[in-house]
Amino acid sequence: MPREMRAFLACLPPDSCLPTLRAWQRQLCQQVGGRALPSRQLHLTLVFLGEVTPLQLLLAADCAERAAPALPPAVTLDGCGSWHDVGWCGPGRPPPALRAWVEKLKTELRAAGIAVDARPYRPHLTLLRSLERPLPQQALPPLTLLLDEVTLFASDLRAGGARHYRLDGWRRAAAPSPDA
Repeated sequence: MPREMRAFLACLPPDSCLPTLRAWQRQLCQQVGGRALPSRQLHLTLVFLGEVTPLQLLLAADCAERAAPALPPAVTLDGCGSWHDVGWCGPGRPPPALRAWVEKLKTELRAAGIAVDARPYRPHLTLLRSLERPLPQQALPPLTLLLDEVTLFASDLRAGGARHYRLDGWRRAAAPSPDA
């Protein structure tokens, strides 16, 4: 019997955004405690796939590859809050184009036989885990996150927290040049 794997689709923050994200982690950790995720684990979640079989993983990769060229170019992170013991940052108002893109991808994943969350998409980037107290929702200085690639990750749960491993990725379509 094939072994299932925990997987998700996400976008990695560009290296230029990491100093700001690290500063936010330090600031928010001082407010509510917790553990900052390492830079290599930071990602903007697109779709959590959960436990999938090898065949479902291939089907999800096909869906992501077809969807990647239409990925919206950017999202602005300008707020933060928490769910349970997780501190996150995200857009105060999720961009309609990104929300529509994710919902279309989720529809394609369901058609391929992959059960995905039916709740409306809430873009977020997890900054902290194991919060000591809730992080009140608050504004952050706007940070534009360029979305260049849809990345497929595997995730192993360990005592020290989840570890994510990049399996594959697909680039967003390049913007047409002004000379075209």
